[in-house]
Amino acid sequence: MAAAQRPPVPDDAPAVAELVIAYERSLYGESAYALGDLQAEWEALDIAHDALVLLDRERVVAFGSLDGRGELWRIDGWVHPEEQGRGLGTELVAALEGTAASRGARRVQNGVMEPDEAGHLLLAGLGYRPVRVFRELRIDLDGTPEPPEWPEGLVPAEFDADRDAAPFHAAQLEAFADHWEYEPRDLARWRELHIDTERFDASLWRIVRSGDEVVAGAICEADRYGGGWVAVLFTRRSWRGQGVGRALLADAFQKFQARGEPSAGLSVDAENTTGAFRLYESAGMRPVMGWVMHEKDLGG
Repeated sequence: MAAAQRPPVPDDAPAVAELVIAYERSLYGESAYALGDLQAEWEALDIAHDALVLLDRERVVAFGSLDGRGELWRIDGWVHPEEQGRGLGTELVAALEGTAASRGARRVQNGVMEPDEAGHLLLAGLGYRPVRVFRELRIDLDGTPEPPEWPEGLVPAEFDADRDAAPFHAAQLEAFADHWEYEPRDLARWRELHIDTERFDASLWRIVRSGDEVVAGAICEADRYGGGWVAVLFTRRSWRGQGVGRALLADAFQKFQARGEPSAGLSVDAENTTGAFRLYESAGMRPVMGWVMHEKDLGG
């Protein structure tokens, strides 16, 4: 029997968070995910329009969401490990694919945790192929982080939303332009996601200039995924190779330790052509989990 489907409502958040935690624990033995992480993610999501829960009676047994990116759309989906083997994953993917296709998607991507063999097989059977690997890296902050060493002539400063939002956003777009499948967001949407939110804390951001030119920047968040979280870190292409990224990372670690965060983490494309993965590992970060991005051509 097919599960009932409906958009989630805010009261579903605890059940959905519990589902994600159970899924991660089933694969890794532990999970740093929490209700607050889900609620922060839902701030950037129109759950009535871009998400779906599957129900067994009143119990949430699966959850998925969509992120529209022009002709490319991304699906995130979870099935509670106690409910696997019932075809819920196939139902969820089919429903979200159908929604994406109705909105103009020509390609869909769907991430599955690396150890989830059943998930990989499910997507392969639905016509997907693996295209990329991403990993979450983390470092414990129980020692003394090395101080940042800023290249000569570069000035790190606190972020001021009124003064710095537009040039920071423009520099980030340029720096991320060579990232795989990067889909830029306009300034208004970028502000909604990063600044016009209760979680915005300018003291955890960093903007780096050479004279009036924005060279690099970082957006960090406290109390995410079990510690501090580096949501964005970039160096513009012409300034790479000078140690700016390492200095930004060390600066973030110091800020997090001063806040009492036990660790710092970030997610990264394992095949990033800028050398970011190597940089993070050389700074002492270690992979704690990973996921494989699968892609399907919807035609049309």
